[in-house]
Amino acid sequence: MPAPTPAQIESPANGFLKAAGLLGEDIPGLATAIANTTGQALTMFLAQAMVMPGIPVAADPITGSGATAGPGKLMPPPAGGPGASQLEGLASAQCQGQGLRGEDADGLAKTIAGTVAQAINLFCTQSMAMPGIAVAGFVSAAPGMLQPVPLQSPLEGFANGLLSQNGLRGEDAPKLAQALAQSVDLALTLFASQVLVSPGIPCPPGTSAGPGRLM
Repeated sequence: MPAPTPAQIESPANGFLKAAGLLGEDIPGLATAIANTTGQALTMFLAQAMVMPGIPVAADPITGSGATAGPGKLMPPPAGGPGASQLEGLASAQCQGQGLRGEDADGLAKTIAGTVAQAINLFCTQSMAMPGIAVAGFVSAAPGMLQPVPLQSPLEGFANGLLSQNGLRGEDAPKLAQALAQSVDLALTLFASQVLVSPGIPCPPGTSAGPGRLM
């Protein structure tokens, strides 16, 4: 399946913003900007992501049949996913497209981009391809699943720091950080549930000998 679409993220993001007490005419546009930036970033992540070699493999040395016997690690950015610098222009365009302009717009875009990039980095560090992928003829023969990981708590503190760093302070800043963290955490949870590890990883007895891709 594809990465989560902006449409899957937008309605929950709007709900998180409102639940945090953030109201006003700009909130739907902010939810759309968050959803569009996150959705496009996860599409980029899907194209770049890689499961690193070294997955434990239990396979018959003659037939090459068996299964992976341990988790597989994901390659972190910049090789394994987009970084904040790649996402800032995207976030800025999304904010402007939703009419979010003014002296705080640049800082808002940087905060959205940085939070999404940090989420992808944390996901690569903490999530893994789960054991039990079927192996036949010394090659993985079935899709693998990704382990979901909770990211809201670390993302909330990170987003709050970015808001302060970019001059966005006041009583609404922690609320925005919370809603942004919840939105991006949801998106990565959807990512883990929708995306699979592609078959075709070289799996000789012992450990996998080549990288894997996501689909």
